[in-house]
Amino acid sequence: MFKILCPSDLSVNAGFAIEYATNLCQIIPAELHIVSSYKVPASIGYLKSMDDKIKDALREDLENFSVRYTTMLPEGIKPFISVVQGNTSISVLDYATDHQIDMIVMGTRGSTDISKLVLGSITKKLFSISNIPILAIPQWESVIWDLKKLVLCLDGHGISNEHSINLLRVFKSIPGLKMDVFHVTTEDEKISLAENTKLLGGMIDQIIDVEGIDPVYEIKKYTENNDISVLAMVRRKHNVLERLFIESNTTAELFATNKPILMLPE
Repeated sequence: MFKILCPSDLSVNAGFAIEYATNLCQIIPAELHIVSSYKVPASIGYLKSMDDKIKDALREDLENFSVRYTTMLPEGIKPFISVVQGNTSISVLDYATDHQIDMIVMGTRGSTDISKLVLGSITKKLFSISNIPILAIPQWESVIWDLKKLVLCLDGHGISNEHSINLLRVFKSIPGLKMDVFHVTTEDEKISLAENTKLLGGMIDQIIDVEGIDPVYEIKKYTENNDISVLAMVRRKHNVLERLFIESNTTAELFATNKPILMLPE
């Protein structure tokens, strides 16, 4: 069964992400995992009793928090609730790997004091290191119940990651969802979009090719002017689209379009 993981810092936006994931579990269907991480403050040293108290208290809080956002799960189906210790980004990815998670759904920013201890703002870090696709829900975005269109932004390298392609296939299986490819052609770039999309055979409804100098600007403009449910991108190293994940101002600008962003590993 398809598996979704929601890291949670008990913030309102984490709740939106859990609710979004719950909705996906209704449509796909999927198994839902909710996890929070913590660190024992270094100032107190390692005391097992303190470690156990923090873990037990956090688990209880996480269970109480999650139940408010998972009411749409089918009767008798409950999410898997877990608490892990360690560096948040590493512990979340370790959990995801150990449990064969297919996609991580999370908010873009924590908004509570506890987020500083438990989770904090780790989306940017996970974007840069995760080999598992991440669906980031903007902090002011509540649940979208009608997934109508996924737009996949492709550069000249196209897409080849089998895990990413399989995930797109899962999204395409959602009744009524259309999947378009968006590409920005720069002055010195000559590519074949047909070649770039051949591994997506049968999934693409439309290819949109626009001319422009700044792909980030063109993507943002297109997203704002069209009814898009999810904006998907392939993470690259040493590529202009990497700006979306490593430059905070640019990333914040794109998140200001108020659209969930699906990061696909290369």
